[in-house]
Amino acid sequence: MLTPTEAADLRWLLIWFGDCVDAPDPDAWHPDEPRKGGAESQEAYETRKAAYEYVAADLCAECPVKTECLTLALDEEVDLPRSWIHGVRGGLAPWQRYQKLRTIRRHARQEVA
Repeated sequence: MLTPTEAADLRWLLIWFGDCVDAPDPDAWHPDEPRKGGAESQEAYETRKAAYEYVAADLCAECPVKTECLTLALDEEVDLPRSWIHGVRGGLAPWQRYQKLRTIRRHARQEVA
């Protein structure tokens, strides 16, 4: 976990240097997430997920504070349920960040044991 000062410093960096801050289309960082359902095949769902992940990586590809953004996102989302994690942050889709959080939690549990 970041200290409050570290988190504030990262937020400051994102506000000043993040590509998303003054983007012509800020909604691009919050595209509709693919959902399973209906008659859609698993393959179609996976294709839409891959397209979302490509957009996420592309949006943040040249951002000078991409790593800092991901660090802050993971810190802010660490205790959130999956249903609360949305949008593109640090070049990753919500489910990619959630998977990273699960890995972090698993490693933390293993270190304690």
